[in-house]
Amino acid sequence: MIVPSSTRVILFDLWMTLIYSLNKDPVLSLQEFFGYKTDVKKRRNELDPDFLTACLTTNISCPGEFLACIALRFGLDPRGLEPFFLELLRKESGGVQKYEGTDTVLATLKSRGFRLGLVSNLWPFPVKRVFDELNLGIHFEQRIYSFEVGASKPDKRIYEAACRQFDVSPDQCLFVGDSLANDVCAPLAFGMPAVLVNRSGSPAAGLPAGAYEITSLQELLEQE
Repeated sequence: MIVPSSTRVILFDLWMTLIYSLNKDPVLSLQEFFGYKTDVKKRRNELDPDFLTACLTTNISCPGEFLACIALRFGLDPRGLEPFFLELLRKESGGVQKYEGTDTVLATLKSRGFRLGLVSNLWPFPVKRVFDELNLGIHFEQRIYSFEVGASKPDKRIYEAACRQFDVSPDQCLFVGDSLANDVCAPLAFGMPAVLVNRSGSPAAGLPAGAYEITSLQELLEQE
């Protein structure tokens, strides 16, 4: 049985666990718009960890104000970037899709008496599309966003925030997600059992002892 008997709350990651986007790496695209730590000769730039963290922990939903805040933090010039940023956000939201079976799995787990929560590294912009237009929000009792907490996975503060909002201990939670670092190793270190969603077709390397690995969300429903 994948879900431990002690589980009261199941916490889900969002991106690449429940949903995916046809528009890849919007934060990297913004970094490239700014020309921050990018090389025009490279076909593929690398996302700067500090830039990523700043974007995921800034609680500003107005695109222009968000740009100005990020620019100020990194000493960049936001002038002329807003039209490009708005188009980037439009493509990100427009490209969001749910994995097949997501609604069924979440509804079934909820019907079995589990309290469901979402813990996501997220900036504010796709929230309406994901949770209102795609109706994903109906499944979750609590949603914990990095931009509201001011900390992103694997920072333990975001897992602490989840336990605090549900008023449970870590061992009463099960964390489900696609990232070995963010959704398995960090929750385990915090005392939460964890399940890795690995749709790659190959077993994950370095899966810690005590963690489960599944290839689809439907496996969470197996009771034997």
